[in-house]
Amino acid sequence: MPGKLFEFNTGYSWNPIGDQALDLFNEWRNKGLLGYLDLPCMTDMQNATTAKAHLYSESFDTMFVAGIGGSSLGLRAILAASGLTHGKVCLIDSPDSAEIRRRVEERSRDRSAICIITKSGGTSETLSIFMELRRLLGSEVPVIAVTDPEKGELRKLAEAKSWDTFPVPSNVGGRFSVLSPVGLLPAAFAGADTKAILEGADLVRKDFLSGGAGSLSGRIAGAFLSRFNSHPVHVFMPYDDRLYQTSLWFAQLWAESLGKALNLKGEKVNTGQTPLPCRGPADQHSLVQLFMEGPSDKTITIISNRYSEKGTPSEGEFSGVPTMAYLQGRSPDELRAAEASATAEALEEKGLPVSSISLPEVSEYYLGQLFMALETATVLCGLAMGINPLDQPGVERGKILTYRAMGREGY
Repeated sequence: MPGKLFEFNTGYSWNPIGDQALDLFNEWRNKGLLGYLDLPCMTDMQNATTAKAHLYSESFDTMFVAGIGGSSLGLRAILAASGLTHGKVCLIDSPDSAEIRRRVEERSRDRSAICIITKSGGTSETLSIFMELRRLLGSEVPVIAVTDPEKGELRKLAEAKSWDTFPVPSNVGGRFSVLSPVGLLPAAFAGADTKAILEGADLVRKDFLSGGAGSLSGRIAGAFLSRFNSHPVHVFMPYDDRLYQTSLWFAQLWAESLGKALNLKGEKVNTGQTPLPCRGPADQHSLVQLFMEGPSDKTITIISNRYSEKGTPSEGEFSGVPTMAYLQGRSPDELRAAEASATAEALEEKGLPVSSISLPEVSEYYLGQLFMALETATVLCGLAMGINPLDQPGVERGKILTYRAMGREGY
């Protein structure tokens, strides 16, 4: 449904995002720091990405993808929302030799290619997975490297070996890179409609640039920010399993961007809000008890979509069974939609702040909208709090200690 934005509503009051955050956003954008915002407009790169993906798709049955974090979560979200989870892309994001071997044994080695995704070119888990894939599949298997356009050892290696390469633009961080070749190259190979993803993202982009605080992204930022400190846990709960991977993608985006020790002035603030990805209705039977009767420290975002399948007339087989009769002629999708509304209402009665994202359908177009809206809202929240939403200094120490433990030269 081109030209239509998804709906965002809350059951609580909130203040619009401030002019100071919007001004700082524009300042950072003018400095070229917010490259994610321009990805839908980078036509040459996007066309080349799609063309290469289709070319590989004609020649190979499987693309093994080695990546982790921002190099895998967005792709998982696309594959799940597009119904392609068990298709042509085999994504491996854990250095687990038994699992890697099992995944390789499931596929035809003769018609396989490898795509390694790491912007820095030095992510240890990704490189370990890649090296194991090369050992199992053989050095003749074609490789595509998605990495920094200029820097890094992977870039040098790829050029030396004449592998196909695609850039992660230098001003696009890993957790903001899903709309780059990081997410779209393997997704297009799998058969996802990447053009629709970009169209959806571009509509949200234009809406924000023209609407500011009143735009879809601006309203999400204002609402999420209003409960950031008072409710330190943010439950992100889609009522469609195709969107659960999107909630995991959001968890990284929210946690890495907004969990910071220092503000932009170098002052200690130790701020953050813990994202909690959930599955509706499944987690109604595991976590909602805690939400309802435990500490009132959670804000909840429920994602729903219009159900695709309506019930069909029933022969009345279960008419005499009270626990089943009311479900006759009603589809599971209708039950799921009813539960999304009922859970939101129950949580609001408890006094918890509940927001809702309503999608006309689960599709690549609306997934692109979600990506852009949540990325922009995250950046706005960070800037409004006076922190840097683009860096992740907290993860570096663990990397250094891992390098030391593994005997990497210089550590």
